[in-house]
Amino acid sequence: MSKPWCEFPCSPDDLVRAVCFGDIETVAAEIGVSAQQLAYWRRGREPVPRVVYLYLRHRAEKTLGAQYGPFRGFSLCERGDALVCPATGIRINHIEIERLPEYRRAQRLAEQQAELIERLMKERDFYRKNCMKQAKYGAMLNTLFPDG
Repeated sequence: MSKPWCEFPCSPDDLVRAVCFGDIETVAAEIGVSAQQLAYWRRGREPVPRVVYLYLRHRAEKTLGAQYGPFRGFSLCERGDALVCPATGIRINHIEIERLPEYRRAQRLAEQQAELIERLMKERDFYRKNCMKQAKYGAMLNTLFPDG
């Protein structure tokens, strides 16, 4: 045999893509086996273990799968330093992830500031209305009881 094979159902093309690409020394070190063992799998001398196939297949993927929940469908950009939202194309850079606590704090501060402004506007309206009442009643009292 000259092609990799396995004892579980999978696409032969996917199996070849997963096992046969990449520097043999680098890939073997990454998965923790000897280069000779990887060569056996590549040449079809031994069946490729399912866990090796799954790891090698998924390590090359650039799109997140269903197991990532709300991030399903996000993909890795070409440079590999950011995730890209499939719906909007917005990039989430790794540096921005470090800044998430700051972004959250800024969001809380903005919300608190909006609440404060709203409260101050209500107080202003209350005092304006009361001042108008006092001025109106004060003017009426001054006409009824002039200084004398």
